Amino acid sequence: MKIKIESLKKYIGTITEEEFTKLANNIYLITNFNCDDYPKYKEWYFTKQLPYTISSDERNILFVRNPQNKDEIISMACLKRNDKEQKICTLYVLDKYRNMGIGTAMVEESIKWLGTAKPFITLTDYKLEMFKPFIIKYNWELTEIVSDLYNNKAKEFCFNGTLTNNKKDTLERKLHKKLIKVLKNKYNQIK
Repeated sequence: MKIKIESLKKYIGTITEEEFTKLANNIYLITNFNCDDYPKYKEWYFTKQLPYTISSDERNILFVRNPQNKDEIISMACLKRNDKEQKICTLYVLDKYRNMGIGTAMVEESIKWLGTAKPFITLTDYKLEMFKPFIIKYNWELTEIVSDLYNNKAKEFCFNGTLTNNKKDTLERKLHKKLIKVLKNKYNQIK
């Protein structure tokens, strides 16, 4: 399958408002399940990511359509870049389209748009296995583990950046640092 990555920015002002709204909604719908892990995900997408994608150069939404059905979105990435961070906020490929190179193409295009080979990305603990090939391939560095940030079900693993600005070395941060060292050693052994 030929992978064509598009930017939602390309469609600003080039299609009707109704068509743009439909496209933005279709992009969102493939990740609606994220509300389970991130209860404010829908609100974030429609009040922050989408408006800033439309109105500034700070955010972008990339997507891939099914070549046989242009209304079906099969992959998407929400990106943020500013002076403080270059972040992959959301990255997803529909299950039936995995292992076809789409995820790699999306990461590559995201890296290009963000202007860094080490984008900040966070992953819930149970998604680490799914993202392990990217973590290894791009040598993403585990930099922080945060508990109870978005929900009380999972830990958030941060790569190439941090979510907290707490400089204090609390007992929890010291334990996280030790855990990070152990996990880095584990990933290095896998390589």
